[in-house]
Amino acid sequence: MAENKGTTSKNEQWNKAVAKATGGDVADPGANAPTLSSSATLVRKEVDKAVVDAIMNDPALEFAPQIYSLEQGDLIEGILEGNGPDAEFEHKDMATGIVTTNTVQTWVIRSLDGRQRISILSSAQLDKKLPGFVGGPVKIVRGKDINTNAGRRVTDYLVAGPKLPNGQSRSWSVVKPQVIDATAQQAALPAAGNSTPESATH
Repeated sequence: MAENKGTTSKNEQWNKAVAKATGGDVADPGANAPTLSSSATLVRKEVDKAVVDAIMNDPALEFAPQIYSLEQGDLIEGILEGNGPDAEFEHKDMATGIVTTNTVQTWVIRSLDGRQRISILSSAQLDKKLPGFVGGPVKIVRGKDINTNAGRRVTDYLVAGPKLPNGQSRSWSVVKPQVIDATAQQAALPAAGNSTPESATH
């Protein structure tokens, strides 16, 4: 007699498939067998603060970067891992309705114990000050917002780290490439076929 698959539980179908493949007997799941739920251990809704605190304080866990917005006077102290994923921001022009996307670089700082990380948005100052400290300890203090003569607002940051073990000083100098005036050089060269400077002919 054909079995009615509509009345057969998924557990029974699984057990029979395993038994057929292995040549064993069908195991009786029994009346006390737990009911499987695909979301039982994957999602827990509305967890309370105690659960979150237990996760944060679990020494066996390591955390992905949490986005953090620095406020004036905040101090970050940790290991500067380097750049994280770029952040994208959309801006809609109210007059034209055109939406533009701006990409902002981020920096990832790891706690000294290596477990927790934060991700902060970069700025012109941070992009200039942080590269020399990548891979080592760093302290970042957000200062005041300064209005420039050009009408722009710039945030001041204090960035520091321990001296290098070899006693050398870090350098933040930007070496600009030398500009060569090819036209001036060409004019200074003697004419083709004349190996003697013009001044020597007189």
